[in-house]
Amino acid sequence: MNLQSYFYNCSPDYIDSIDPSLQVHITSVINQLPKRQTQSEINSDLFWLLMSQGWNFDSIPAGGNEVPPTDLKVLIDTVEPRKINIRKLCRTSTTLQAKWHADFAKVFGSKLVQIEAQFSKVEAMFKDFCGFRIAYAERRLALGIEIILLEPVKYFAHRKASIGGMASFDVARETLTTIGLECPIWLVGIGE
Repeated sequence: MNLQSYFYNCSPDYIDSIDPSLQVHITSVINQLPKRQTQSEINSDLFWLLMSQGWNFDSIPAGGNEVPPTDLKVLIDTVEPRKINIRKLCRTSTTLQAKWHADFAKVFGSKLVQIEAQFSKVEAMFKDFCGFRIAYAERRLALGIEIILLEPVKYFAHRKASIGGMASFDVARETLTTIGLECPIWLVGIGE
């Protein structure tokens, strides 16, 4: 997979201050992603790859397999991670009545990092950014990571009719520079 980064209100040095291996860790996960035919397959792959690296999760992806796909080469006990999952780390807010969650979360030292994987409509991307903003305002979130496709039309060239209005890296970057959030967000674009 190709990977492109945009650092909004943060920098590679800032991310290294959270954990020196965090950038390499996320890049490694992205590099393990095989080309897939649907968004749900990408979500499932990210679930297994991140869960195998100790990330907590909000939910198992819809239509997700009970075991990781063999081509991911993920070796994990498929029951144990679910037992030790700390879903509350994915909470967007602990003070508001907003009851939504980030897709993944992990604590590095005392610093919370949340990940949103967005392979859906632009509107859902705005919700992700809002969630990062709320968690940051509550002084819980050190970094939000948004994983998004670089060029959905190119990646899903075989099904262009079904991906109209899908969020893309360029739209996400332009949105971040326009809406003026205070929170640090690492935008990670993936593509072929």
